Amino acid sequence: MTQILIFSPFGLWIYHAAYEDTIALACKVRGAKVDYLRCDGLLPECDLHWDSKENAPRPFDLCQRCQAAAKTTMHSIGAAYRWLGDFVSTAETEAAFSWAQEMRVENLRNATFEELPLGQWVQSSVISYFRQYPPDLNNWHVVSVYRGFLYSAAIVATGLRNYLKKNKVDAAILFNGRQSITRVALELFRQSGIRVLTHERPEYSRGHINVRPNTHCMNLNPFGELWKEWAEIALDRPALEATHKWLLERKTGVNLAWLPFNSGGEPETSFRAKMGFRADKQLWVLFTSSTDETAGDPVMKGPFESQYEFVCGVVQWAAERSDVQLIVKVHPNLGGNSYIGKAVNELRLYEELKPTLPDNVRIALPEDLMNAYLLAEEADIGLAFGSLIGLEMAMLGKPVLLAARSLYENCSTILKVGSKEELPEMLEKCLDAKTDREIQREAFRLAYCYISRFEMEFPALKILGINEVEPSYSQPEEFGVGKDRSLDRICDYVMSGSPLYESPNECDIARTTSEEDAFFDELRNPPRISDDTTADESKSSQEPRDFIGKLARRLFFSARNALSRRSVA
Repeated sequence: MTQILIFSPFGLWIYHAAYEDTIALACKVRGAKVDYLRCDGLLPECDLHWDSKENAPRPFDLCQRCQAAAKTTMHSIGAAYRWLGDFVSTAETEAAFSWAQEMRVENLRNATFEELPLGQWVQSSVISYFRQYPPDLNNWHVVSVYRGFLYSAAIVATGLRNYLKKNKVDAAILFNGRQSITRVALELFRQSGIRVLTHERPEYSRGHINVRPNTHCMNLNPFGELWKEWAEIALDRPALEATHKWLLERKTGVNLAWLPFNSGGEPETSFRAKMGFRADKQLWVLFTSSTDETAGDPVMKGPFESQYEFVCGVVQWAAERSDVQLIVKVHPNLGGNSYIGKAVNELRLYEELKPTLPDNVRIALPEDLMNAYLLAEEADIGLAFGSLIGLEMAMLGKPVLLAARSLYENCSTILKVGSKEELPEMLEKCLDAKTDREIQREAFRLAYCYISRFEMEFPALKILGINEVEPSYSQPEEFGVGKDRSLDRICDYVMSGSPLYESPNECDIARTTSEEDAFFDELRNPPRISDDTTADESKSSQEPRDFIGKLARRLFFSARNALSRRSVA
């Protein structure tokens, strides 16, 4: 019998718990034994609270409410569970506290506890806590929070080590794996030879799940390995239509897995005219990213220490060019939203840079509400610091230069900056880059591979809102083998180590590019509207439309024709 441990410290995050509880039930139906290890309020800092989210001190009753929610959840699903505190003695608690409090400020980021690099493992949460990289260790509040995270990490490390000494564990299920105490759990499981599945909300596909084997939820390597298998596999018509629909939904803010960032509306004039640029010169756009979750992580480190360093390098190069016009579009998430506050320190850098720009460079701050997709359509060249809009721009066939780690870093048709020193050379290469079908082809393939193969469909849960789900099943027996393709793959991995993701079959490998070529031809030259189209539709088809507008009409008529064929059948 496979022994599975779910380390689930965040009782208040019921949305995330629903995913791991569903996977646990499916594993139990398949014969596994599942236990939970929950937090009982020993931790002074954890990711339930960030100042950047609440803009207020940590609530005094946060631990009590979290523990109460955990009890309720466990009782409702009838699961066996233990408290973390059962595995940490008073002497161990005191030792962890003394270690964290006595750590010199300059050593916080490299702090080790019993040979574990806890300072590095919790740094990602400290960065997210304040939305600042690197953490300001001259600020007493930052130092205090850092010490709190270190102490919490030491308690979790101690408790988990003691638990594993007393209990056999074959596999573990873990939320996120990036954030402080979940990172500690991930690393300890891996050190112990325990197979780990991390789960998170999907990044780009509503109703799907983000699961990764033996690594945290932001690590790009698992997708890189999957992409190697699928990069040369052509897409068929249904896959092309699904990917095209996803692109349209991204632009219009429909069916998103997370909060919408893009501003709506269309400009009355071109962006060149709006920015006072000339129509006869190239327009480049640099899309920044929201890097809170990846900053400081060695696994996610690219050629630049920060994206601001990259931005300054591009601006400096552009200042010497009379043939390039550049817009730096600052990621809207840096301006804050209903979930998280502004990245004040990073925004200040762009505000200070703005009045120093050369005549051929402009900065669009979050409050400027510039539509990223319309900007991508008008621009000749895209520069990206990991933002997904780089891939979406490539899906239009536009040349893109990537300067940070991102899910599309392995696209062979996308230019990449390998080091700070080669940035000017790569920017020079962009001058001669042109819109190309092969860029579009590979971008469509990669997008489909990520949104439909890597982020698996998860029909066992019904998504009601950004942070609200409910089961779409009535009995756990509905999770039996062969009844849910995604749960089959997830459970097979957890219970026996089978591959988590699907590989190409013989039919996939044999597929030619004919359907891709026909599809891209239609995107470039949309088919004539059939005779039964209404006058209003016919009139609207004659109006000037941007590229995505054509995609929207193409999708509508394709869907209508498909329904007609189905009715006849």
